[in-house]
Amino acid sequence: MTNERELNVYLSSGTIKGLTVYMAALEIFQNGGYLIVDEMENHFNRELVAVLIRLFQNQKINKKGAVLLFSTHYPALLDEFDRNDNTYIVRNEGGITIENLSTRFQRNDIKKSVAYESDYLNGTAPSYEAIMGYKKYLQGEIK
Repeated sequence: MTNERELNVYLSSGTIKGLTVYMAALEIFQNGGYLIVDEMENHFNRELVAVLIRLFQNQKINKKGAVLLFSTHYPALLDEFDRNDNTYIVRNEGGITIENLSTRFQRNDIKKSVAYESDYLNGTAPSYEAIMGYKKYLQGEIK
């Protein structure tokens, strides 16, 4: 190869993203700072995402207090965190709201992912009424 733009010819998008994110993490571990990743799970194996989260939690590796800030559609990743005060839930409740998970969830007897997916936290799962309304709409539109 003579140009890094040729990478997508030879490597998958997941491999390219992995190289990019993990090399950025190395630099941030060395210097401190923030790594911001939108939709972390895109093109990534779930375990690679979990490993990255654990690296940021490891004080022997993350000596300079680097911060991982990411968005995700994988509620199972919530279970990677021991604390609730480092997680924020974004909802659309008459407008976009952002709320610290610790304000709605103090329990430790159920997994955070289960609470999220079951709508225990309110507004984190599609409502039955909304789904049924959409199905009814589609039935009327598709002839």
